[in-house]
Amino acid sequence: MKKIIIIFYVILSHSAFSSNLLGGEITCRNINGLMYETTLTIYRDTMSGNLPLNYTITYKDSIDTIIASHVVSTSNGLLQWNGFKSYKYIDTISFPNVGTYKVASWDCCRDSVDNIANSTSAGMYIDCRILADGLNSSPKFLSVPITLAQLNQPFTNNITPYDVDDDSLSWELAIPEDFVSNGLGGFNIVTLPYNYPPSDTSLQFQIDSVLGDISFKPNLAGKYQIAVKLIEWRNGVQIGYVKREMQLIVLPVVNNPLVVQASFQVLASISGSWTTVFLQNWIPVNPRPDIYIYPGEKLFIDLTMSDPDLWGFPDSYGYSASMENSTAYINCNGVNDWADCYYQWPTVSTADVSGQPYFVTFRTYEQFSSGQYFGNLYKDYTFRIFVSNTTTDINEISNETKSVYLKSIDMLGRETDPNLPGFRIDLYSDGKTKKVFRGE
Repeated sequence: MKKIIIIFYVILSHSAFSSNLLGGEITCRNINGLMYETTLTIYRDTMSGNLPLNYTITYKDSIDTIIASHVVSTSNGLLQWNGFKSYKYIDTISFPNVGTYKVASWDCCRDSVDNIANSTSAGMYIDCRILADGLNSSPKFLSVPITLAQLNQPFTNNITPYDVDDDSLSWELAIPEDFVSNGLGGFNIVTLPYNYPPSDTSLQFQIDSVLGDISFKPNLAGKYQIAVKLIEWRNGVQIGYVKREMQLIVLPVVNNPLVVQASFQVLASISGSWTTVFLQNWIPVNPRPDIYIYPGEKLFIDLTMSDPDLWGFPDSYGYSASMENSTAYINCNGVNDWADCYYQWPTVSTADVSGQPYFVTFRTYEQFSSGQYFGNLYKDYTFRIFVSNTTTDINEISNETKSVYLKSIDMLGRETDPNLPGFRIDLYSDGKTKKVFRGE
C-alpha cells in the first residue's frame, strides 16, 4: 500500500509575539474514518500579555503539495501553575489515503534559557507522527509539565503515558529543535546546540524507561529547555510518536520536600466476603512495586504525606487512564502538616483488561500560607497497575514428573528476583504445562 507523508506546519505573525514561548505538543485523535482532530498545545508565559489568537495550519504532502490551509483560533489560555498558560488550537483534517502522516508546528521565539545558545533568536519545532488507518489515534501525555525544580533536591516529573488504542509505548529524552528553509520550498529540521540540564552525579538527568519519570538532582540554578518523545508501537513496528517540549526553572532551595509513604491493598470476593489477597507497604528508598489485579477485584492505594517544615498544607491529585475510562478516583484529605490521598478502583471489570499497564501518578505539593511559590512546588510518584483476566492458581499445577521449576518474569519478559512481590511466576512441571499465578 502506498503511504503518503504529509507535513503540517504552522506560521505565526511574529511581530505580535516576543520571546515568551515555553514549550508545546501536538496530538491527533481519530473522529471517524480518515477524519482526524488535531490539537496543538502551546505553553507561553504570562508576563508580556501577548495572546496568540490565530495559527495558520498548512497541510502538505511529501512532494510539498499543499492540500489544505486553515486558520485556527483559540480563546484565552488556561492558566497553569508557575506563571504560564496553555493555549489549545484545534483543527480537523480528512486524510486522502490510509498511511503515515506527520503533524508539525513552528513558532518563534523561545524564552531565554541556559542550555540553548541564542535561544531568544530561535524558533521551536514540534511534531507528531500518526498512522491514519481509520481507527488509530496518537498517544498522549496525561499529565501537565512541572516547570519548577529546587537546587540540590531530587526532581521528578512523570509523563503519565497513555494510548487509547492499547498500543505499546516507549519513551525517550529528545532534543529541542528549530528548522530552516532548505531552499526548495520545504523545511529541514536542524538541531540546536544543546545540553541537558546540569545535575549531580548521584542522580543525573534521565527518564525512567519503565515508569516514565523525568528525574535528576539539579546542581546549578537557571532556566533550561527539555523535551521528551512518546513512541507508539504495534506488532513490533513503530507507527507513530508525540513530542513535548517544556521549560524547567531551577530555583535556590525554598522548601524541604514532603515525606511520603504508601500502602497497596487488593481485595477479592471469596465465599461472599471481601478478603485481602495482596497487601504491601512502600517507602521511597525501595523500588516501586507493580500491582496485579483481576476483574472482580478491588484496589486501594493510600499515599500518606507529611510536611517536615510544619508550615505547609500537603495535598495531591492524580493522573491515570483508569480515572478517565473506568470507575477509579482519588480523594485527598488532611489537616495542617499531614494528608492522605486514597486511590480507589472499586469495580475492576473485564473491559479494563489490557496488555499495557495503567499508570497512576500522584502529584504532591504543599499549599503554603503565603509566598511566591504558594502551591507551585510539585513532585510525582507513579505506580503501574496490570489488569489481567488470567485466573489460574498454583494449585492447578500437575507435577507428574515430581519436579517443579520456578522462574520469575516481569511483564516485559525479563527474568527477575522471585523473592520480590508482584511478579508473574511461570511454573514448568512436565515440560508441557505452563501455569501462572501472582507472586505476593
